[in-house]
Amino acid sequence: MKLDILKLPYTKEAKLSEEVSFDPEVFKCHFPLVEVLNCHADVKVQRFEEFIYVTIAIKAKVVLQCSYTLQNFETIIKGVDELHFASSNEDDDDCIEFKGNTIELDQYIFNLLSASVPLSPKAPNAKAPSSGKGYRVLSEEEFAGEKEEKGNSQFDALKDLEFDE
Repeated sequence: MKLDILKLPYTKEAKLSEEVSFDPEVFKCHFPLVEVLNCHADVKVQRFEEFIYVTIAIKAKVVLQCSYTLQNFETIIKGVDELHFASSNEDDDDCIEFKGNTIELDQYIFNLLSASVPLSPKAPNAKAPSSGKGYRVLSEEEFAGEKEEKGNSQFDALKDLEFDE
């Protein structure tokens, strides 16, 4: 998706809506994101002098790998992000500098999609694995509770030290 700066009205909001496709050679999917089936982006753009404010809302159908079963499943991912562009970047960390008369948004849309993927996605009706021979499955809360009860074994040796007074 490209923004043509010269076609944007000053101070009035412009809206764009487009299906975005990602070339797998350019946009690599990383675990747990397996594949992007389709992605729809709604973009609102406002132009003020040399600044361009962009709000991106995406809705994408993706294939993720389930953190419980390691099986692939399809789901919908939604995300919203706001970007600030400037034609001259004078050490402003909040603005992204652009050159020329167009801004290519595909990389920003893909980054938003990737950031919207849950860290440990769970397929519908997937159940956590149960404990078995040689291993246990604990929730984060159970693990933290056991760790707190056990203490830090590195400092257990200090308990037996006697100090002269």
